[in-house]
Amino acid sequence: MLVHLTVSLRNLLFRHAGIVGCAVLMLIPFTLGLYGIDEPSAGALSEPLRIMIALIVAAVIGGSIVQYPMIGFSILAAFLPFLGLIRRELIPSIGYQSNEPLTLIGAAVGTLLFIRIASNRWISVKNTTIKITIALLVVMVLQIFNPNQGGILVGLGGAMFYIGPLLWFFVGRHHGGKQTLATIGTVLVIVSVITALVGLRQQFGEMSSVERYWMVVSKYRQFLTDDVVRVFGASLSFGEYVTLMSMGAMVAWSRFMQRKYLYALPFLFISATIFLSSSRAGVVMLLAGCIVSWSFLDKRVVTRIPRIIIGVAIGVAGLLIGLNQTRSLNLDRNAAVFVEHQVEGLTNPLGSERSTATKHAGLVEIGFTSGIRNPIGRGLGSTTIAGRRFSQGGTDGEDGTFSTELDFTNIIVSTGFIGGILYMVLMGRMSWVIIKLWDIRRTSTSLEWIAIAVVTFGNWLQGGYYAPSILIWTCFGIIDKLLEQEAPALVPGKIVSRVISLLPEKFRPLDRTGLSH
Repeated sequence: MLVHLTVSLRNLLFRHAGIVGCAVLMLIPFTLGLYGIDEPSAGALSEPLRIMIALIVAAVIGGSIVQYPMIGFSILAAFLPFLGLIRRELIPSIGYQSNEPLTLIGAAVGTLLFIRIASNRWISVKNTTIKITIALLVVMVLQIFNPNQGGILVGLGGAMFYIGPLLWFFVGRHHGGKQTLATIGTVLVIVSVITALVGLRQQFGEMSSVERYWMVVSKYRQFLTDDVVRVFGASLSFGEYVTLMSMGAMVAWSRFMQRKYLYALPFLFISATIFLSSSRAGVVMLLAGCIVSWSFLDKRVVTRIPRIIIGVAIGVAGLLIGLNQTRSLNLDRNAAVFVEHQVEGLTNPLGSERSTATKHAGLVEIGFTSGIRNPIGRGLGSTTIAGRRFSQGGTDGEDGTFSTELDFTNIIVSTGFIGGILYMVLMGRMSWVIIKLWDIRRTSTSLEWIAIAVVTFGNWLQGGYYAPSILIWTCFGIIDKLLEQEAPALVPGKIVSRVISLLPEKFRPLDRTGLSH
């Protein structure tokens, strides 16, 4: 009887995980507040309820990806962007806790699926991208134990933000396909529109009591003025909110350029929301994504750089004209604060009083020089919120936590010179793979990921961005597999093999591991 019940439960969670997953996600809004009490806490039930919800969602996502990859990846792409919203709306029922099990779902599921793939010897170490990724993962695993970050718990927390998303590269590569890319792109557009609506409500409407409570207990600090806050939409941070919208905007833009003209509407709406959010970097990267992807429409490689130059000239001129026109608009106080912040920073990017561009450039410089000053790195937790959460102290700097705000310089700080070089080689490799796949196939999804790679550059592996990093590396894995299937002879391995040969022998991913398809 017990065996029969166990088998039935397994079949329900894994063979029919897609149906169960959709049902659970649709029912969550209706079950919120079911255990609610006057105070924002469920008492002794709080921790078990959190773990139960996390386990159910993790089982649904993991089981769906194994049995029905298309449905599983769709649930993943629909769940992660709303992680912040779900977490906040659960506060009246089960209270708030900084170490929320829901935030572990992405890293935990990715790790379990990676173990399944590796244990079945489904990873080919002959692939160049896999070689680089494994070498980087080895360095990162060692950095978990780096004493400079304040303890192994800090390192494990950092691993969730850095190693967790990278493992999804192998999951996407094994389980995903070309249709998965198209489906994730469609989900990203829908999600971006919804999260933009949530953000606009927060910005120009009124924050809910739960959102205000969350801002206090989580010590949210994105304020433009004493009473004007940068909103977070359905995410857990302002940066993740803008990054997700940028990804959706690039999918819509790419499909518009492929003569799917209906996508102009979500692109314009999302772009306007990004501008109103007051993210200057978001506006600049959005413009860069549009220009670069437009230049790649030309099949002739030699004309792409001239097209980029022309695009930059037109884009900058149009942006400056538009910014000057906004000064004459009659806006309410809140909108005026956000718009003026954009105008002042974008029209005078080098002015230290009005723009933070010079400050960001300084952080990047510090990140690069950190690899020279501290070649063994400071540990994975040193550049993530894990450093603040699990070590002594409460703010950046007081506990050794430091962020350069870009992933490649953060990884230099965290893993030292060797890890930083490996990650930048991986970035170059993935850029080449995405471009080469577009040149061979010239499909809409290939162009979409050129645009997404540009607009998210510097945030491919950003600690604290729960949804973007996992979705990006999942799709990178799919793209790498598609290129290998299309043109295996194009995979260049000599240069990368030389770089890897410079590593100590125990750090090298060797073919003699016996792992193969």
